[in-house]
Amino acid sequence: MFMTTGARTGRGALRGPLARGLAVAALAVGLVYAVAQDARADTQDPDCYKPGGSGKLIYVCHVPGGEESGNGGGSGGGGGGSSQPSCDLSLAGEGSNRWCEGEYACWANIPSAAYPTPDTWPEGQPSEDSVYIYKNCQNAEGDGYDEWGWHTPQEEQGPSLQERAMMAFGQLNTPEFSLAFSPPGHSIIYIDTWWWAEGAPAGEIRGSSALGVVAVGTPSHIEVDPGDGSGVMTCDFVTSESDACSYTYSRSGDYTTSGRLVYDVHFEYDGTTLDLPGLPDSLESAWQESGITVTESQAVVVP
Repeated sequence: MFMTTGARTGRGALRGPLARGLAVAALAVGLVYAVAQDARADTQDPDCYKPGGSGKLIYVCHVPGGEESGNGGGSGGGGGGSSQPSCDLSLAGEGSNRWCEGEYACWANIPSAAYPTPDTWPEGQPSEDSVYIYKNCQNAEGDGYDEWGWHTPQEEQGPSLQERAMMAFGQLNTPEFSLAFSPPGHSIIYIDTWWWAEGAPAGEIRGSSALGVVAVGTPSHIEVDPGDGSGVMTCDFVTSESDACSYTYSRSGDYTTSGRLVYDVHFEYDGTTLDLPGLPDSLESAWQESGITVTESQAVVVP
């Protein structure tokens, strides 16, 4: 935010980079501001500046060799809401602290390279974070103005709760396990084969905290593909030998089976359940494969 308190020089008083440098030198009582050259290399990164809270300033980006863009900063003379800046930002030289005030391109060193010490600042400091700085503005015709005023740095906003929840989801990992079956070694047609997730914990899983948000996985079920073309079946979340997940083969042969864990997911923020739209509500592990041989039963005749 830039609040004007000093008097402006007359429009037309400053013309060109040299005059701008002289104005700064005079206001800084002999101390020099470093003003970068106007020429830009095409390989440079874009620079942006988004001053906060002022009706005059707008968010601007300049891409060397390309077009600038701007978003409205309020009801001031910065051309708020336009997709193009209202001024030629190249007139403000290099640096990130550049913006438009109507047709005038403005620049400032924030904080200033040289400015009056805090004990000499005028009254009316908007906040304890505000600093008193010098700015210079110029249009394409060479008219310009300069002034001293208050600048309040924009507060940086941290990630939203939704963003933190997505970060937390990325830190929720499924446990390692193997797909086990019984009878061990091989199975027999028309006899139930039991399946379970060997090595997986039976309880919930928790990821690490992402700025106070934690993703929690509650066991839902396991999915098992017997490998004989019958498709995937859904079973209870079993982690030890049990008939809760069983299948009967009707043909003998060697099959590649696969299974995975499925969890219901919710999020907690400082211990309280977080209910936000659009967040993931389930998590699946990678498929784990296992080989099984299915044989036919053979009767043994004893004389």
